[in-house]
Amino acid sequence: MYRGLLALIFLPTVLLFVVGCGGQGQATRTPVPTWTATPIGGTTNVTTSGNASNAVQASNEGELAVSPANTNPPAQQSVAITAIPTVAEAATPTLTTQSENPTNTPEPTATPVPTEIPTETPTETPAPPEFAFDLETAEKFPSDSLAANVVRIFLYVYANGELGLSGYTIAVKHDGVELPVEAVSIAGLPTQTRTEASPYTRFTNMNSIFIEPQGGVWEVQLVDDQGALAGPPARIELAPDDVSRELYVRYRRK
Repeated sequence: MYRGLLALIFLPTVLLFVVGCGGQGQATRTPVPTWTATPIGGTTNVTTSGNASNAVQASNEGELAVSPANTNPPAQQSVAITAIPTVAEAATPTLTTQSENPTNTPEPTATPVPTEIPTETPTETPAPPEFAFDLETAEKFPSDSLAANVVRIFLYVYANGELGLSGYTIAVKHDGVELPVEAVSIAGLPTQTRTEASPYTRFTNMNSIFIEPQGGVWEVQLVDDQGALAGPPARIELAPDDVSRELYVRYRRK
């Protein structure tokens, strides 16, 4: 009796095991779906054919979404494929031509203003002043009576039909430095630069002596009794060892 109970307990278990193993002779394996990559920016819907159990869909971002497994194998489905542009087509920019609008008014362009070239105004050379006297001569004579660095200047100022004129003097500059002069011309019969006969004897009615180094430029000019310049200047140059230390100027009234 004990054995009969054991047989009743194990018999249903054995039957269930046999039924479970014999119901299916071979395990079913889900096939790997096939798919086509979609470039970024395009969308391609890919559905598997044959015995595929999963549907694969490519999203706009290039990611793959796998749908849940389908126990019933679907029938063969059509695949819609978007054309993939080639590398040359993708690299070639698309040119758009903008049609001209005949109604647009062109903007006026500014007319350049010509640059005026300033004209140089010619500098007028001032006319020489009109003096009442003409400078007739300006000379220098050798001197044996004067020591070195002693210069004497003789003046003769006169008018045609008259002898010497009184009240005139000279303005003297040595190398641009004005020297004082106190002598004034006398009227009447003139004296002479030398008492003896000499090629350097001239009429004179005034003279003045200057003690200083003789070398340089001496400028002598007639001055009237009002202190105004009355004649053009005379320029005489002396060397430091020059023996011609007597200067002579003569002015004649016009």
